[in-house]
Amino acid sequence: MIAQSEAANRYLTMAKTFFGTSHPLFNAFGIEVEEIGKGRAVMRMPCRVALSDRNGGLHRGVVVTLLDTTCGLAIFSRLGDMRPIATIDLRVDFIREALPGEDVRAEVECYAVQGDIAYVKGKAVDCSDDSLLASVSGSFAVGTRGPAFDTAVTHGAE
Repeated sequence: MIAQSEAANRYLTMAKTFFGTSHPLFNAFGIEVEEIGKGRAVMRMPCRVALSDRNGGLHRGVVVTLLDTTCGLAIFSRLGDMRPIATIDLRVDFIREALPGEDVRAEVECYAVQGDIAYVKGKAVDCSDDSLLASVSGSFAVGTRGPAFDTAVTHGAE
């Protein structure tokens, strides 16, 4: 049990580094990793005026970016490493708009990996009342060309 806890802490640290200070887009968005482990990831994004729609809630495109990113993190936690992945198919069904000024939380589970394809499902909720904003499901190619994310983090830490 201790090894799982140490591994979870290691991946949480790596994810916070990569998705925080090491990545300009996610840093600009203010995305925070709240939870990672056992094929599950939870990320939170603050509502910033620059990222808001005309009603003051987070723009739908920004919510899709948050969901896609959380899907990737859930896959990394299921695989046990941060090897390259690529989105094959991502379906986002919007239930309602985000409330003006409210943060959004994405919760995603990687429920299966078959061969070189990972499958995810999850949701985006309003942080003020946990009301459902959108559902997400998708598939991702595992082991695609490109750098492994944990390698980039390791080199950045040296």
